Amino acid sequence: MREPADAGQPWRRLSVRVVHLDVIRVVISLATGYAGTVVRDDPVWPLIAGAGFGLVGALLDLNRWRTTRYRITAERVEMRSGWLARKHKTVARDRIRSVDSSARLLQRLLGLRSVHIGSGESGSSFALDALDHQHATRLERELMPGRATEPTADAAPSPEPDPETVIARLRAGWVPWNIVTVWSVFAVAGPLIGLHFALRPFGVDLIDLGGRLLNWESRAVVWNVILVLLIAYPLGIAATAGAFLLENWKFQLVRKGTPPDTALVTRRGLLNTRTVQHADERLRGIAFEEPLVWRWLRLTGTKVISTGLRQSGESTTSGILPRIRLAEARELAARILPDGSRPLESPLHRHPRGALVRRLGWAVYYPLILSGALLLFGLSDAIPDRVWPLPLTLVLLTVPVAVVAYRSLGHGLAGDYLVVRGGVPKRRTVALQRRAVIGWTLEQSIFQRWGGRMSAGVATAAGDRYYTAPDASVEQALALISEATPELARGFIDDQQPAHLLGDGVVEIEVEVEDAVAGAGVSRLDGSKTID
Repeated sequence: MREPADAGQPWRRLSVRVVHLDVIRVVISLATGYAGTVVRDDPVWPLIAGAGFGLVGALLDLNRWRTTRYRITAERVEMRSGWLARKHKTVARDRIRSVDSSARLLQRLLGLRSVHIGSGESGSSFALDALDHQHATRLERELMPGRATEPTADAAPSPEPDPETVIARLRAGWVPWNIVTVWSVFAVAGPLIGLHFALRPFGVDLIDLGGRLLNWESRAVVWNVILVLLIAYPLGIAATAGAFLLENWKFQLVRKGTPPDTALVTRRGLLNTRTVQHADERLRGIAFEEPLVWRWLRLTGTKVISTGLRQSGESTTSGILPRIRLAEARELAARILPDGSRPLESPLHRHPRGALVRRLGWAVYYPLILSGALLLFGLSDAIPDRVWPLPLTLVLLTVPVAVVAYRSLGHGLAGDYLVVRGGVPKRRTVALQRRAVIGWTLEQSIFQRWGGRMSAGVATAAGDRYYTAPDASVEQALALISEATPELARGFIDDQQPAHLLGDGVVEIEVEVEDAVAGAGVSRLDGSKTID
């Protein structure tokens, strides 16, 4: 087999400080196991089991350091690892979608970082765990999409830091919006349950101790539950606040580099730190996500839409900001987008009343079906007769939810961006660059055809790969396609070719597209929702 032209590049190994880290883990595991044998007459098996797992993990990590090699050439990044089962992973440099780094507490103390190199596919992505801090920083800069493709020698001096423009820093006003939730009680319940089982081998029963402290037997169950919630919620909020600050300490969102090689960089963390990069050349839009309760408080989460990475793929995340006020998020979104556009502030077209009627029908239909099923059981005396009307009371909830679902619908165009909105438990407003649209799927159920409505699906190589404007009128859907992507629309709207209505109510639009969307790997879209 002919060796590649750059085969002469040397293979490197992970930092030798990994050995120091594993020696510390071995010492801790041995101390824990020893404590599990001497603190009581009989062995404390949870401590011994934990020590065993820690010891095995440290030995496996030492073997990983001994067998892992990697190299960086002008064309690719390669990693070899394994002893009994050998692995050789290769990713071309022009297919690298992310280069992110993180460091746990012990790694930080030893000056180590883990670097994750993502290609958009888990099979060819890999992590270098761990490199010394300076080498990891140099590697991040060298491999960031858009950088020069000359490999950096191991002994090369650190390059000058790229210029940075700060977009956002952690603000004290963000903390309350991210710690007060209805689930705060579980932030303290989980650790307490774990502590309870950890202390049981030592004869400490936290449940019994808490019951005696609260005088559990003197009150009814309802009042005991209320008392526990009154105590647990403040503790849960405090625990959530601590976790949020640990994760987002010194949070900073910056734009790094000089045009055209710029990227959004997020840094955060106190004990465990993390750095995530999103190259501007791969950004295709931005999205707001507003769960129902957040919506009433005018709060939103912000995500970027980037090619080659799904919204929650690999080790990276598309979440670019913590939960903040909607007005502030709009201001920051204009600075996050490289062109400074404000597509998420544009007015959207309201969908036809038929979409409201359809959702009201669902709101009544499902309680009726459930009630009818219970009525059949009641007629056979399987359940009491008074049970079957109970599902009808759900209409008091489902009808308002149906109205909220209808009011969430919307679509429109804002300059170079296509905007779609929808969702009830989590309303999502997506602004996608029109140049990122690579195809459309139009769907009609039998009831939508009677009402003159259809759902327009947008296929793209970025983000979730597929976004929908549901239950628009036929005129609205065709106008959206014509204005957003006139070249794609010309063939089937002007000439009525090659669109055709399938038996299941799907309009299939076949178009030929070039791979001009930054590594999408798509040569043809045949109307399906799955894009390779």
